[in-house]
Amino acid sequence: MTDSVAPIERRIALPAGEFRLLEWPGDGPAVIFLHGLSGTADVWALAVAALDGACHAFAIDQRGHGASPAPVTGYRASDFASDALALADALGNEPVHLVGHSMGARVALVAAATRPGRFATVSIVDIGPEAWKQNWVDTVASFDRLPSSFANRDEALAYTARGRTLTPAAMERFLGRLVEQPDGSYRWRANFAALKETVTLQRGRGYWREWERISDPLLLIRGGTSDELRPSVAAAMQVRNPLARYEEFADTGHNIPLLAPEKLAKSLSGHWARVANHGKEVSR
Repeated sequence: MTDSVAPIERRIALPAGEFRLLEWPGDGPAVIFLHGLSGTADVWALAVAALDGACHAFAIDQRGHGASPAPVTGYRASDFASDALALADALGNEPVHLVGHSMGARVALVAAATRPGRFATVSIVDIGPEAWKQNWVDTVASFDRLPSSFANRDEALAYTARGRTLTPAAMERFLGRLVEQPDGSYRWRANFAALKETVTLQRGRGYWREWERISDPLLLIRGGTSDELRPSVAAAMQVRNPLARYEEFADTGHNIPLLAPEKLAKSLSGHWARVANHGKEVSR
């Protein structure tokens, strides 16, 4: 597997504004990938590379993230889901596959519940539908602890590495979250106020009803050592929507697209193939 595949970068007009879109051409079906909180579309590069042309991949910087619009309000999961559905419609009338990680998985969950049948399959990667106050309180506090800027590129990379060796692709992905200033310093590209509102609103309520309504072929993936999707919640999700095929990646933490991109690619392509060969699966 190559470390990354260079995407086509462009802007796409959606009802909420012009979004940054990355496109990786491929011979397989169209797939929309949704990143997690504070991420950008670039986080999917390794997983798309591992898919090795098995899909035609699309990913946007979601609202309040990267180079996409950051409105003053509008950070409920339903607002993000509207963007995902608008992107799906912009790609054509045929059902597309939908994959979301973390916050992006919550968005995928709500989008699938809002428009049953719009997606060929829906893959939820390491998030649950439960309300969780301590989670959003801790996340907001972590944003407040982040340095507001870095004096230069080396300082920014030293901060993200913190003693680890970064690959060139990892450096590129991190620097993509920053904007270089005229004086050579770097500031975060993301709107922290938007990120804090997003996690507060979205973790402040539950989405169990939406989860139970999903009727599209459904894949649920949990990182075996993740503290984001807790085992008890993953078990309840399987009971409350028995259509979900469940997979757990042993010895893998929450950030599955970066920690286990090959394993993720194998699970996704296998799920798509099963559905294509057998129609809408209901068994696990």
